[in-house]
Amino acid sequence: MATAGSKSVLFVCLGNICRSPIAEAVFRKLVSDEGVSHEWKIDSAATSTYEIGNPPDYRGQSCMRKHDVSMSHTARQVMYLHFICY
Repeated sequence: MATAGSKSVLFVCLGNICRSPIAEAVFRKLVSDEGVSHEWKIDSAATSTYEIGNPPDYRGQSCMRKHDVSMSHTARQVMYLHFICY
């Protein structure tokens, strides 16, 4: 759960293997580069169950490597708990 006064963001897409994990990774890098990572809780999830447990799509991983953005993620579905914590 995000602490009082902190900020949080949840990136969501259909399967959580391409758009949302890429957005999560890029945003993590941006806040890290700005030195404000401690102020943020950052995550991503899917609206569907299609890809649960799968790694990010190989094309997204390749793009992130090309731009030196680290991405470590396993697809999961958004749950009620996300709305309480975010």
